[in-house]
Amino acid sequence: MVNLLLFLELLHKSLIKDGGKKLNNKIVLTTERLKIRHFTLSDTKQVYKMSREEGIKKWLPDQVYKNKEEAEEVLKFLISRYQYIPEINKCPYVFGVELKGDKELIGHVGLSQVDLGVEVGYGIADQYKNKGYATEVLKDFSKWALDDLNLDKLWGIVDQNNIASINVLEKSNYALKDKSKGKYRYVYE
Repeated sequence: MVNLLLFLELLHKSLIKDGGKKLNNKIVLTTERLKIRHFTLSDTKQVYKMSREEGIKKWLPDQVYKNKEEAEEVLKFLISRYQYIPEINKCPYVFGVELKGDKELIGHVGLSQVDLGVEVGYGIADQYKNKGYATEVLKDFSKWALDDLNLDKLWGIVDQNNIASINVLEKSNYALKDKSKGKYRYVYE
């Protein structure tokens, strides 16, 4: 993970040097039960806690942090990107997902560059799984990404054994495009 922190630091410096385009409005989406919002440093404890859960360890191992300090450094980088128009080809653009009522952070959703184009990624804390939250977030977030970021499609790439995530993609109107090397590739257009 030290390499991840070094990578994020170097990427951040190169983006600042490039000037980046300023983003003037705060991006916040709401669904029936959830709010998709910017991360804050007050999310550090919960982000670290979620990174230690079995689901994250199994399906998103690059999002497992060794301590709260590492989680905070990643959050600082993600937060720094909110002031700029998303340049997904240069760095990930990730938001927190919280319950509307009690404002508890329960997951994340974001975009990043892959060889096929732009991939959507998401994760919900173990205690909130099987309640339809991931599908609710993914439906609205995917529509927003295509409409507001002028993307022509999004990819959902999932391990063939991650049945829960496959179900989320299918319920969120992603179509299976191919299966190879243990991965399923879904597209949203």
